[in-house]
Amino acid sequence: MSQEVHTPEPQQLPRVLGLFDATMIVVGSIIGSGIFLKVSSVDKQLAEYGVLAILGTWLFVGLITLCGSLALAELGAMFPNAGGPYLYIRESFGQLPAFLWGWTEFWVVRTGSVGALACATVLYFNELVPLNSLQQTLMAVAIVIGLSAANYRSTRVGAGIQSIATVSKVGFLVALVVLPFVWQGASADNFKPLWTVPADVSVLGAFARAVGIAMVAVLWPYDGWINLGPVAEDIRDPMKNVPRAMAIGLGLVIVVYLGANISYHAVLPMSHLSESQTVAADVFEVMFGPVGGSLAAVGVMISTFGATNSNMITGPRIYLAIARDGLVPAWLQKIHPRYLTPANTIVLQAVWTILLVLLFSFWTPGGGGGGDDLDGTEQLYVAFDNLTNSVICAGLIFYGLAVAAVFVLRSKRPDANRPYLTWGYPVTPALLLLAYVGAFVSLLIEQPAQTYSVLLLIGAGIVYYVAAKAMLRRRG
Repeated sequence: MSQEVHTPEPQQLPRVLGLFDATMIVVGSIIGSGIFLKVSSVDKQLAEYGVLAILGTWLFVGLITLCGSLALAELGAMFPNAGGPYLYIRESFGQLPAFLWGWTEFWVVRTGSVGALACATVLYFNELVPLNSLQQTLMAVAIVIGLSAANYRSTRVGAGIQSIATVSKVGFLVALVVLPFVWQGASADNFKPLWTVPADVSVLGAFARAVGIAMVAVLWPYDGWINLGPVAEDIRDPMKNVPRAMAIGLGLVIVVYLGANISYHAVLPMSHLSESQTVAADVFEVMFGPVGGSLAAVGVMISTFGATNSNMITGPRIYLAIARDGLVPAWLQKIHPRYLTPANTIVLQAVWTILLVLLFSFWTPGGGGGGDDLDGTEQLYVAFDNLTNSVICAGLIFYGLAVAAVFVLRSKRPDANRPYLTWGYPVTPALLLLAYVGAFVSLLIEQPAQTYSVLLLIGAGIVYYVAAKAMLRRRG
């Protein structure tokens, strides 16, 4: 009589991703919707100060983000396991701040990013095939479900989608940067004014305020730089490949973003850029007519679709790490016995993301109205902006904590194995922290209701944490 053989449940994710895959996750996570949909927000604030002020803001935020990524590269090489910043914050500041980061990631940051990017994908699809409000919302939901299913089935399938989308989007952006200068459409007149920042001290305050608001807008296009750490458990030779992928990926993004902005301003006047929500399509229409707008819409769709997928890959690994600490239901830490993916956390993330998309597609915080007041496309833009603003507000707090962890661990664990050391330490991580403090103050002044809502959510996480820890103590 044969005995049933029980195969033990897998406890670790297999290391199936190489340097190229890791770099594609970095680039794919960052380049999504922001370089196309946040340009008008930046130009509107800085138009009167000139093109150099605009380009300088994009470069400054990119360099500050690179400073943060250098710190996270050190931490990622130290802790090559699922969870990323959750692990860094836990080992530096304790379990409560780490849990609050994961809590906020689930309720706002990660799921909000996925929802916003799915909405952005639909916005550009709408340029090709006009849809009504309900159809747009259903398509955004379908994107979330489809990518969740792919990543549920296989990490390699998800990484394959990511690589294809990232190579395609970078190719599209290279074309966007180069074609205006080798084909037609570029005009030196569009770079006027080049630099008109006043020297009068009395108006420097207004300039500083405008830069602060513009910086907050640019933070969304660079959001995603923190996404590689949570996937470290899936990466081969993470002690080398995590730092390399972060440095290569972010350096490429900075170059592409500056090139894209130069191209936008070469083709379109400042007055147009300050108002347009479809700058890439507008540039291609100048060069190639109506067919150019359609080609650009496809390129942007691929970009936002790939960024949606990269967030799909990252988020579940964070929740998996929290589950391993016993702070959420145990079923969330289970790895699928056949597919070897964090299947349960993938499903949970998809469900909450869909609810967020539905909520913000039919309700405007503080505005009362929803679909009755705005047409479908306008309402989806509102949903996109509300989701991205919430993501940045929460991200400023916890991304800052994750970078600050490099200071704490250098002090607490001076003899720990560090395969990679942060370049420019302690100056580079300190620069990011100072910039983030300034951006948070700007956000608090300009958007207090949304900021306080995020802080209230974090407070709710403290209540949950206390209850969860009490339950764990009673159990054992």
